[in-house]
Amino acid sequence: MKKLLLFIAVSINLTCLAQQQASLHVTVMNKQRRGIANDKITFIGQKSGKHFEGITDVRGQFLIQLPPGDFYAIKVEVIGDEIDYQTFEVPAPPPGAVFKTVEMEIVYEIPTKVTLKNVLFSSGSHALKATSYETLDKLVDYLLRKKEIRIRLEGHTDSDGDEVSNLKLSEERAEEIKKYLVKKGIAADRIETKGFGETKPVVENSSSENKAINRRTEVHLLN
Repeated sequence: MKKLLLFIAVSINLTCLAQQQASLHVTVMNKQRRGIANDKITFIGQKSGKHFEGITDVRGQFLIQLPPGDFYAIKVEVIGDEIDYQTFEVPAPPPGAVFKTVEMEIVYEIPTKVTLKNVLFSSGSHALKATSYETLDKLVDYLLRKKEIRIRLEGHTDSDGDEVSNLKLSEERAEEIKKYLVKKGIAADRIETKGFGETKPVVENSSSENKAINRRTEVHLLN
């Protein structure tokens, strides 16, 4: 996904003694510095490989504890995708020292459109490939947490075939994704669908690689 604005302010002070793990009080905000509720933030230990998740409350905040002696990558989940994350270190404290709770701010611009990665269909068909489910399940998780959000699914094809057939295929593919989301518990009235066929290419349909880029499903936030 294209890198979005992501600012992390964190200060871990080993001279303040309180507990054995690094306890972070995390606040997640938009550019206007308003808290973002029901956001999932994942901290991934680069040495341990362990994942630690927090979900923000109505103020955009949560408390999390991380083991020391590791670098942590930060993943911010958005609309079935994720924002490029940064890393920070939680150093091992000196003998006898422990951590005090510290403040972390994550500030980012919420995207209004995302192209779903790895959502693929059989050639010339609206049948979803099994490799699509992981991405779609992330979208389900996002929509279950963000119950106020409505979306529009937009289907796009390459220029192979005739224009009328491509338009119909793009509509069927958007509808097929909607059916999957509804089956997973998302209310149907939260999801609009629209097919554009080959009319909105991202790049010229001049190669197989470019055509693969143009065959896509986009998710647009409606509120």
